[in-house]
Amino acid sequence: MRAPLANSQTQLLVRLHGLAPQFVSFLVSYIVLGVLWYGHHMEMHWIVRSDRVHLGITLAFLLTITLVPFSASLMGQNLKLPIASMIYAGNLCLAGIVRYVHWTYATRGFRLTLADLEPGLIRHVRRTFAAVPILYAAAGALALLSAPIAIGCFALIPLLYVVPARQTRHLTSLKPH
Repeated sequence: MRAPLANSQTQLLVRLHGLAPQFVSFLVSYIVLGVLWYGHHMEMHWIVRSDRVHLGITLAFLLTITLVPFSASLMGQNLKLPIASMIYAGNLCLAGIVRYVHWTYATRGFRLTLADLEPGLIRHVRRTFAAVPILYAAAGALALLSAPIAIGCFALIPLLYVVPARQTRHLTSLKPH
């Protein structure tokens, strides 16, 4: 999103108003990316070692994240076209799938975690991570009915990572690895 150039205050206000959809898509994407960044850092508390496959999955996650500014801009500039919101949903769905794969790979058989990681925690996080791509796909489908509803869903879905944040409880009291 670029700052508009104007010849008068009135023209500037009109052009800023025209940017509102892009600004909303930017804010929603900031929330989404912030929650994903936060969650990735929380995951890395539990993951104590790495290997080539893990690094490859992490790079795939980074790829999906780097596409978010483009898909958000596409959606913001084309709010009346459901395909734009569906592409954004697909981008976030793919990020969610890679995040699920990341967690599953790291925790299966305690491959990259300590052996004392609570199995209930592993299952809880895995279920949460599995639900997110499904919800993004559903939000993308909702764009066929209403772009504003889809965008609202895009903003609310990250709360799944935050509200039941069982995986982040008491992190400050844990012993360092």
